[in-house]
Amino acid sequence: MLNKVKFAKDASYEFRKSVEWYESRAHGLGLTFTDEIDSTIERIQLNPDFYQRVTENIRKIQVNKFPYSVYYTTEDDTLVILRIFHNKRKPLTW
Repeated sequence: MLNKVKFAKDASYEFRKSVEWYESRAHGLGLTFTDEIDSTIERIQLNPDFYQRVTENIRKIQVNKFPYSVYYTTEDDTLVILRIFHNKRKPLTW
């Protein structure tokens, strides 16, 4: 199990902007999105090698209830969240 979680700068920015966007659409929806991201991170921490490999060192997992994927890697006992990416966007843009 990975005990530490670190957000890359881009992931932190994308997460914050997505929460703001959802909250602007409906009160409490930003919190629901946050809860789903937290749940996704917990799933990764429990079994980081289970999810789809994108490159040799990067994996992704689909977020429940929202059209987002979390791209991540691991460094020792740390989960590094690289991107929180809307599924309609092309991942190659980063």
